[in-house]
Amino acid sequence: MNHPTITIEQARALDALERRGTFAAAATELHRGHTAILYALKTLEDVLGFAVLDRTGYRTRLTAHGARVLEGCRGLLAAEAELGATVDELRAGWEPSLCVVFDGIVPIEPLLGAVGRLVGERVPTRIDVRGEFLTGVEDAFERMSADLMIAVLPPRTRGLIAVELPALRASLVARHDHPLVRGRQDLRAMRRHLLLTVRGSDPRLELSTSAFEAHSTVHLNDFASKRAAILAGIGYGWLPDPLIAEDLAARKLRRITWTRASHHVFHPRLFHAGHLGPAARRLVAALVDR
Repeated sequence: MNHPTITIEQARALDALERRGTFAAAATELHRGHTAILYALKTLEDVLGFAVLDRTGYRTRLTAHGARVLEGCRGLLAAEAELGATVDELRAGWEPSLCVVFDGIVPIEPLLGAVGRLVGERVPTRIDVRGEFLTGVEDAFERMSADLMIAVLPPRTRGLIAVELPALRASLVARHDHPLVRGRQDLRAMRRHLLLTVRGSDPRLELSTSAFEAHSTVHLNDFASKRAAILAGIGYGWLPDPLIAEDLAARKLRRITWTRASHHVFHPRLFHAGHLGPAARRLVAALVDR
């Protein structure tokens, strides 16, 4: 079924007539001739196949059908105005889209805060934020041709510009009643229990548990799932300190003490290929200056 096509000129004419009350006043507002307004509305009725104006009284008024059509016309005019504003902003240099891929171990709140400020300022850039983990971050960065990448692993891609972000501390923890939280443990004791990892691990992280991470039989999808598994007593593992601060304070989780390091400091970096648009530059500055 083919729907009738209403033009912007017809929509403007109907809107102006309803607001101004007469053809002459509508023509003056639109800087058009009186006959041009009459013609636009007559052709509108011809296209629709019914009357939008009641011309029987002293003053021309909208019919019931015309009132419904006017609602749609005003929606069309609002969409045109919004599109015009977007085009003006894009002409001013704002990039059409911005894609950010980040490692899920890095707290997302600063990134979302920076995105929220851009949204609050109604910038026209469409922002896509994707969470991945370890090697999956760079894989997604390349696959999606993303603009920014926040990663804890050094990238394979050459030529990227790196920006240092605040360091992130992590702790090796278990549930409060897990055998490993009772006293100081050695390598043999650690191997007897299940080490939980997020999608496996990577030796480039240089964690103190690297020697037996390959033997982990349970890989979780993200750190929220890993935290839940540790709280359920399934095993032990590394969790970022901001994620478990309340659990440690409530003694639901406890840090493991053993012959090697029970703390680790990740050094996230923000990578990009250069030539950033204004939205990307604002996002980078917000993350670095926090």
